[in-house]
Amino acid sequence: MPYPVTFLSLGPGDPELLTLQAVRLLREADVVMVPRTGDRSRAADIIGDCCAADKVHSYQLPMRREREDARAVYDLMGHDAAEQYRQGRHVVVAVEGDVGVYASIHYVLERLQEEDIPVQQVPGIPSFIAAAASAGLSLISQNERLVVLPGDVDIEVLRRLLTGRHVVVVMKVSQCQQVLKDYLLQYPDTVCHYFENVGTAEAFHTTDHATIVGREMPYFSLSILYPA
Repeated sequence: MPYPVTFLSLGPGDPELLTLQAVRLLREADVVMVPRTGDRSRAADIIGDCCAADKVHSYQLPMRREREDARAVYDLMGHDAAEQYRQGRHVVVAVEGDVGVYASIHYVLERLQEEDIPVQQVPGIPSFIAAAASAGLSLISQNERLVVLPGDVDIEVLRRLLTGRHVVVVMKVSQCQQVLKDYLLQYPDTVCHYFENVGTAEAFHTTDHATIVGREMPYFSLSILYPA
């Protein structure tokens, strides 16, 4: 019986945050598929010490808001994963973060399920959990509620949640950076922890509003906001 196609969560960027299960699966895999943006694959950087380079197949993803081109790449990954599976190979699709948290790689998983190809999903450490730990934060406590939002938030949503005693995580904050900046200018008492490239050598963290407002936010950025 062939292995199921494994969708493997790698965590935010630090190879030491890989789970023991992730390391074992990477070593056992025949093929490891990873996404790539530009000339670099963050996933390939994370797994470099865990599997041979000739196992790794990378797929170039366009980083645009229009998703048609990205869907075409995901369709190709799904086709290739299905072919490798049918040939009896153990296929791992490895992505940074957690496969179940705002991960568009789920398009590939769902395509395989539609073809009745067995899949399994292996959890990892989400970037906002790693970010909170790196800053020594208690992410939520007592009666607080945690809300995790994608990068399409607006000022009124932030105001309503934060005045309602919610702790708010905004993922992909680069997509709504002007909203975040305007909110901090309008509500200067807000406690905002801003992070970039968590778990990598380029990691950055600040709570200074002026720095946040003046910063151009990259794709791998997030914020954690606490009620004033």
